[in-house]
Amino acid sequence: MVVKKVVKKGSKDLYIKEIYYFLKMVSFKELVERIKDYYRFSKQEVSGLVVAIIVTGFLFSFRDWGVEEFNLIFGLKNFLLAIIVAAISFWFKISCQKVYGLGEGQDAEFKTWWVGIVVMLVLGFITSGWVPLILAGGVVSSFMVRQRLGEFRYGFSTWTMAITAMWAILGNLILAIIFSIGLHFFPQSYFLDVGMKMNLMMAFCSWLPFPQQDGLALFFGSRGLFFLGIGATLLAAVLLLTKTTIGLIVAIVIGTLISIGYMMVGSEK
Repeated sequence: MVVKKVVKKGSKDLYIKEIYYFLKMVSFKELVERIKDYYRFSKQEVSGLVVAIIVTGFLFSFRDWGVEEFNLIFGLKNFLLAIIVAAISFWFKISCQKVYGLGEGQDAEFKTWWVGIVVMLVLGFITSGWVPLILAGGVVSSFMVRQRLGEFRYGFSTWTMAITAMWAILGNLILAIIFSIGLHFFPQSYFLDVGMKMNLMMAFCSWLPFPQQDGLALFFGSRGLFFLGIGATLLAAVLLLTKTTIGLIVAIVIGTLISIGYMMVGSEK
């Protein structure tokens, strides 16, 4: 990789160069090998995620246990669908973070925020399910010494942590768009409707700078990415919640352009 020499260390060019370094991941072949060797969910992660998934599914199906009166079968069906959506959403979001972390020589591990789960339940009951916040926890990265040998700025990077946290938001927004595309063709689908709304809410809550949430690492890692995250989430919410064709198309176009730009910057070293 050829990088132009920068003389003034405080200049804008140096900042751009640093961003370029940190966005570029390892070669695709190396990344695949790292995924084979290190991509996994520990027992602690799985146990915490199971609780988070059940609670999230319960909150998003809280108001869907009957149209005019309580219906156990109808409610259990919606509860099960919401749990499946929550499982897909948590898995995809955390997997995005784990894969990016491995590309940067860091082991990303999900840490459950038990206080946040209690807060989720309390707010859910108080608001009768109208405010289904998702405060289940966030990812914490540990330094993989062997995988960082020869890398630019060998030590731990708050910028890399910020990008890892940003992938929590991006992962959910990607899923929100995918669910919204399905909802466009099947507008009566409860599964797709909950999927879109849950991922938008999950993206918003990932932005919040609360303890053990991804937003805290994003806030201290990069103020620019922090505000970009909330801007992207609000824009996606406005475009997708309208459930209009033009809103969906604009969201897809913006997401595609961002993906293309990232792939061009993140090509092999």
